[in-house]
Amino acid sequence: MEKGDNVLPIWEYQCKKCGYIFEQIQFKEIPKIGTTCPVCKDIARRILSSSNFKVKGYSAANNYSKKDK
Repeated sequence: MEKGDNVLPIWEYQCKKCGYIFEQIQFKEIPKIGTTCPVCKDIARRILSSSNFKVKGYSAANNYSKKDK
């Protein structure tokens, strides 16, 4: 990414009423209440998305040490 690139965040939402999960690009400031569900038009809240990367190296998952190979 270069300085000045226009990067828009994609947020994941889940509807409180019907449970539908969807993604939405936020062009402006993130709304405090939430956004509208495209299925039932009720309020949807932002949820924690899973990441698309994996941390490798010394971590709690491998007891902070190298594994013997």
